[in-house]
Parts: sequence; C-alpha cells; structure tokens
Amino acid sequence: MPEDLSDHMITLKHLAIGYGKEQALLRDVNLSARPGEMVALIGRNGTGKSTLLKSIIGLIPILDGTCFLEGIPLETYDLRQRARIVSYVSSQVSHLPAISVRELVSLGRMPHTGWMGRHGEQDRQLVELALEEVQMKPLMDRKLDKLSDGERQRTMIARALVQDTPLMVLDEPTAFLDIPNKYELIRILTGFRETGKTIIYSTHDLETALMCADKLWVIHQGRVLEGAPEDLGISGVFDALFAESGIMFDAEDHRFKYGVTSKGTIRLSGEGDLALKWTGSALERLGFDTGSHSGEISIVVQSSETGNRWIVTGKGGEYSFENIYRMAQYLIRDD
Repeated sequence: MPEDLSDHMITLKHLAIGYGKEQALLRDVNLSARPGEMVALIGRNGTGKSTLLKSIIGLIPILDGTCFLEGIPLETYDLRQRARIVSYVSSQVSHLPAISVRELVSLGRMPHTGWMGRHGEQDRQLVELALEEVQMKPLMDRKLDKLSDGERQRTMIARALVQDTPLMVLDEPTAFLDIPNKYELIRILTGFRETGKTIIYSTHDLETALMCADKLWVIHQGRVLEGAPEDLGISGVFDALFAESGIMFDAEDHRFKYGVTSKGTIRLSGEGDLALKWTGSALERLGFDTGSHSGEISIVVQSSETGNRWIVTGKGGEYSFENIYRMAQYLIRDD
C-alpha cells in the first residue's frame, strides 16, 4: 500500500542534490516537515545548505529521488501553482532597480493576481501588514537603492510573507540583520508557524535554532540528520559538528564554549542570584573553575540597595571591586 504523504507539507525521498551526478553534494536524503513546523537547517559552509533549499523548491534540478509538496511530486506543479505553495528568500541581498519598498513587496501578490492583475483592498492590506511585521512600514515609500543591506533583506522577507504560501523557505534570513532585529525576525517566523505555515530556514545560529525550531536538519559528513533539537543534542551530533573548530557545545547549557587554558579554582559565594550567575560566567570565560569548595582565591558577591561589590581574598590580600570588569582585570594580572 503506498505511503500517505498528504499530512506532510514536504517530503524528501532518496534525494540526491548537486550540480552533476558525479558531483553530488548529498545523496539518499530522506526528510520531512509537517504543516505548522519550523525547521532549522544547520551545517558548515560548503556542505550544501543552499543547494538543498534551492533543490527542494525547483530552482536547481534534483539529481535523483523525489521531493513531494503536500504529497504531490514537485515536478508536476507548474510555476504558478508552485508560487502559490512555496515562497523563497535568498541569502543574497538583492540589488534591484530603484523601485520602492512597497512596490517590491507588492510583487509577492503576483501568484494571486497575475502580472497584469490589479491589487484590491485586501492585497494592499496584506502588503502593509507584511511591512509592519518586518518593521519596514515607515520606509515603504523609500527606493531600494537607498536602503541598507539589512533593510533590503527585511523587504525581501516581507515580499515572501505577502505571497501567503503554506511553505516558506529562507536561506540564512538573519545574515544581514543586527542582533535585536535577528531575534525579532525569528519571533515573526515563529508567529507564522503558529498559523499553520511550514517554515524551513538555514542558519549558523545554532543556539537560536535550539530555542525555537521544532525540528533540525543537520548536515554532517555527507548525511542529513533529522530530529527534535533535544534528540540531536542527546545524540552528540553537535559535539561532532564542531569537533575540529576549537569550539565545544555544552549540551546542558545549550551554548558554545571556547577552549581556554585552565587558571585554577576559585571559591565563589555570596548574595544575589543574578550577580552570582554572571560572575560565574565571567570566571568560566577567563578559565577558572568554580565547581569546588577549595581554591587559593575566594570571591564573595555582596548585594545591597546601592549595588553589588565583589570581595576577592587571595593573591596576598583582600580587595574590593565595584564591577566584574575590574575584578577580572585583577584576577588575570601576572603579578
């Protein structure tokens, strides 16, 4: 009995991708995503992330296997039908002619209105809503050549949003965004997932993906591993992914750690949970271990209504510091 794929937004069966059968980047790829799922594609540069995304939406021919959209092979859709199912945002910032932000985003309605179609009130409302979602509404009449790279990228994302497809594919959508806008965009994508859309995006930001994605596709050693972030964390794949980079992934804290030379043990105690936590993070960054009750140096955090103080005992005396920076400079001095 044939497998029912209709409950999946996208299904990849024995896919091979690349730019020629003798130069396949990935082979026998078997992945899926359901409606309302957010999938983050993780992998090092050159492993085939962009090629995989372009292949599953038909921009690059598939070498072998089949991509199903809503249970139907990708190749059976014509361009107009495909444009109503999947929208795509490239990792490359578009440098288009001097049209306005509003005009570019309005092009996202073409699958619904046609090249010569007139925009009705609903179309205009969707354009303005999409611009508002990516915080570009105040700039909607500005020409594209007057925008920063990040603003152009947000405009392209708005064009994809207004296309109103059940599947959105984005290649490194946060690459040109500053930190606040990066997290704001992930929040936006999460919101669209909650309306039933499937979101597939590539990223180098593993920490954010672990917080927000329902599923990860991880490219490692010519294979694509699939699973919930927590399942893949348990499997140890993140340690293997960064094994040769000098970076360690702490599976318990869900964050990266850089290898530093050990500088010994410090006894850390005191008041103020937040101050203690940040002090511990600073000491770890500097190479000190705070997990023991022994050590030549003691640090006590004192909290009061006027602020915090750090009392360091050791290295020949007792010293008081008004912030972590000054304390850290004292600890790493050679004398």
